[in-house]
Amino acid sequence: MRDINLSQENLSVQWQYVKRNLKDLGIITQGTLEQDIRLIIKNVLQRSIDKEFEAKLGAGLYERTDLREDVRCGYYDRVLTTTFGQAELKVPRARHVKIKYQLFDTYQRRHERLDYAIALSCILGLSTRKQARLFHEMIGDSISHQTASQLIYSLKNELNSYRQRPIANNYKYLIIDGMWVHMKELKIKQRPVLFALGITKDNKKELLAFKLAKGETEAEYTTFLNDLYRRGLISIDCIIADGSEAITSAVSMIYPYSRRQYCYTHKLRNLNQNIRHKYKHRAKMLRQAKKIYKQPSKQKAIDKFITFYGQWKDKEPRACKNFGNNFIDTLHFYDYPTQDRGFISTSNHLERFIEEIRRRTKIQGYFKNEKSLNLWLFGIIKYLNITIPEDIPIQLNQEELECQSAQYS
Repeated sequence: MRDINLSQENLSVQWQYVKRNLKDLGIITQGTLEQDIRLIIKNVLQRSIDKEFEAKLGAGLYERTDLREDVRCGYYDRVLTTTFGQAELKVPRARHVKIKYQLFDTYQRRHERLDYAIALSCILGLSTRKQARLFHEMIGDSISHQTASQLIYSLKNELNSYRQRPIANNYKYLIIDGMWVHMKELKIKQRPVLFALGITKDNKKELLAFKLAKGETEAEYTTFLNDLYRRGLISIDCIIADGSEAITSAVSMIYPYSRRQYCYTHKLRNLNQNIRHKYKHRAKMLRQAKKIYKQPSKQKAIDKFITFYGQWKDKEPRACKNFGNNFIDTLHFYDYPTQDRGFISTSNHLERFIEEIRRRTKIQGYFKNEKSLNLWLFGIIKYLNITIPEDIPIQLNQEELECQSAQYS
């Protein structure tokens, strides 16, 4: 006979063997704790329904009183699914009056908290198969993809309110950028989504609007900014974006007196892409170019640029010419207080937000149509409530530049 090691170190292992053998013999079952919890939840819900029914009826079971307003007429079965599992309830009925309970609405089969969990899991990127497995393990019942789609579609009214709400004129900076998505109704072609992030006077960030556009054209950006202006965003101190001519023209039309700050991160990316001798010159040029934007004052940054341009204009003429175009517009952040320079020197704050959206929409592959895209984006904004840390330093090292160059090329 084999000896059994019942030492203190091995006792937990032997107990697992005992439980497995008892389970095979049918003596104990797995999940007893979960079943007890579900039974307790069911009894609490049933007791709540019975008490509410007695209060509205004016009398208890078999009670004879002059305060009775109606008589009982049996009950009907209702399965209410919560985050703890399914609860099979017996809902009492009155003969003449239809009673509406506070516990659930008419025809409601799921608790609001469970609907929130379903929509959140869908937005977080779980596939239909993973979602069904998750809720089967959690509540003992799988959720179909139609249910998740209906919950996302229920955000339609909130999306309309979000797009029509007035915007208070208390934003000092506005960051504009976009991301590209695939649309099935266009035969899996790409379309840009424009985003606008506002920074209030007390340095709080808020995504003001997003819009699916036909392209990054002047007309699309003009329409996008005009909508913000119409809803109350009348004046902006500074608008931050990349060096797109379409954005420049749209800003000049809608906000002609606002300062225009070009994102210097995009400037460094363009410099990286236009360097001809990448093995010989790229590392040194990018290192020197980044030091320009780390200068303590605007004049010292200009002096640093003149030195940089004189050193590389003959070796890399194309890169220097591209870097010199609208260079002065990347230095406007020096004209603002030191504590605000991190907000307006680049569009990184909005790009971090867009990266969170891209991470969660990547699993979709493509969107069926514009309505589906808008509901998904709004769902991410609503359920995740993404905030961007304000204390993250804006840095761009050599590896990031190379990765971003490959991404944007």
